[in-house]
Amino acid sequence: MKRLIIITVILIAATVMVTVTYFKNLNPPGLQTTKVINAIPPSAALIFEFNNEASFYDAYDKNQLFATITGAAKMRELHTLRKALLNNELIRQFYDEQDVFISLHASPGDSLEYLITVAAKTPVAKQIGVIGIKQMDVAGKKGFSFHVDTLQKDLYLAEKGNNIWMASFSKPLLEEGLNYKPQDKDPIFEVFPDQQHATTLATLYINYTNAGELVKQFYRRDNVELWSGLSTLPATSALSLNFKSDAFMFSGFTQPLKGAPGSYLELFKTMKPVEMHLKDLFPLTTAYSTSYGFDNVEHFIKALHQWQHRVGFDKDKKALFGRIKQETGVQLDKEFDLLLDNEFAVLTTRFQEKLAIIKMKNGASLRPFLFNVSNMTTDNIGQFKYDQIPLFLIGDALVPFRRPYFTVIDNYLVLGTTQREVSNFSENYFNNEFLSKRAPFIAFNDLLPQRSNINYFIHFKNAGYVFKRLLKPDAYKAYERSPGLSDHYAGAYQLAASDKEFYTNFCIQLNQPDSTLAK
Repeated sequence: MKRLIIITVILIAATVMVTVTYFKNLNPPGLQTTKVINAIPPSAALIFEFNNEASFYDAYDKNQLFATITGAAKMRELHTLRKALLNNELIRQFYDEQDVFISLHASPGDSLEYLITVAAKTPVAKQIGVIGIKQMDVAGKKGFSFHVDTLQKDLYLAEKGNNIWMASFSKPLLEEGLNYKPQDKDPIFEVFPDQQHATTLATLYINYTNAGELVKQFYRRDNVELWSGLSTLPATSALSLNFKSDAFMFSGFTQPLKGAPGSYLELFKTMKPVEMHLKDLFPLTTAYSTSYGFDNVEHFIKALHQWQHRVGFDKDKKALFGRIKQETGVQLDKEFDLLLDNEFAVLTTRFQEKLAIIKMKNGASLRPFLFNVSNMTTDNIGQFKYDQIPLFLIGDALVPFRRPYFTVIDNYLVLGTTQREVSNFSENYFNNEFLSKRAPFIAFNDLLPQRSNINYFIHFKNAGYVFKRLLKPDAYKAYERSPGLSDHYAGAYQLAASDKEFYTNFCIQLNQPDSTLAK
């Protein structure tokens, strides 16, 4: 009996030792991902993560979508990096099946630079030193560089520490990455749980504020309508990749940053997602749009009033509607709130026409109130006599419509910056000429979730006419280059409220051959 007890104690002790040793040396995927992504400097706008293994590269090589997103030049750069470093026979064992992070950063001179960050399985500096590349000092660390003949560029790389290696064609960006010291606070990006991370082909991380700054540098002016709202959203996203032969689809969550100031889009994070129908009314010439929807009108109005109070709009808002009441006898804000329905949208056409469509409960009841605060230019079209009415009634989304023209069609209030824009929309409406009637739009729309709160949409061909006028020359050339973004039919970015966060979907689809009307 004593012998049996001793044997049992020895077995238990051995089991404990093996278990402790195992967990001590275990490097869980989620922990490793967090460690590496936290090493990337916070200037990153976008981070694309994938695993350095064969299945990803098979999809990468065979699917033309990757080339149309990154462009041919960046594809050549990434292919060269893969061949020269990650798949180099002398060091491949250290990076095989490790997660690779490619982060995009804005840089001086309106250029776009990227940083590659990857954790080696074990120390690899000696092996890198013997593959025939030049040693040099980078940010006080032992680094390396080599000239890529096919690209006529120098690539710089160095170890940040803890077997985390960084590489870039931009030496200043590499130095920024090496010098950055992660803070002991909540990480900027949240990563997927281990099980989900292990089954994800690739992950896209987005810092909205930084992405807004990155996009802005390609425009002639600072006002980037397409990214309106998102660039002021203090939040980050982690989205997992799925794709078909003709479409990329990302999905995941957008989390507001703790302690950051709020934004207009956050009004919608406590509202239930709804089916949106105003997209069915978008004209054939739509270049891009933003649609908003909510399940409870009273809830939206209350949240809007609280937001406007927080940002200091109260005084101007009360003064405006007090003046309207005194001069016309109409308490416009109260009457409008009673008639507002649960959806509105703002869009830009290929001719840079700007339109807003606001769904109302009863258009006929709204009409006399608007007539009282407007100068009518035709029987059905008028122009507001007062500034900023739409801003105070609906919020930041309608900032472009300072003193717009308007018409009421059925239960829709339509705003435009010119009378012609409103007239053109009316003509399209009554002739049933909508983008939603086209077969490619129907096919694209079938890829999207039915319910959401905020929808960004872009029609790439129509948007090209706008970008030609708004983008800087080099940026527009890059947009038009094939393979590139101009090879796509449409894209959509959707936010659906979920537990005070946003479930997020991003979809981009290649051009479709058929542009005939759907029957």
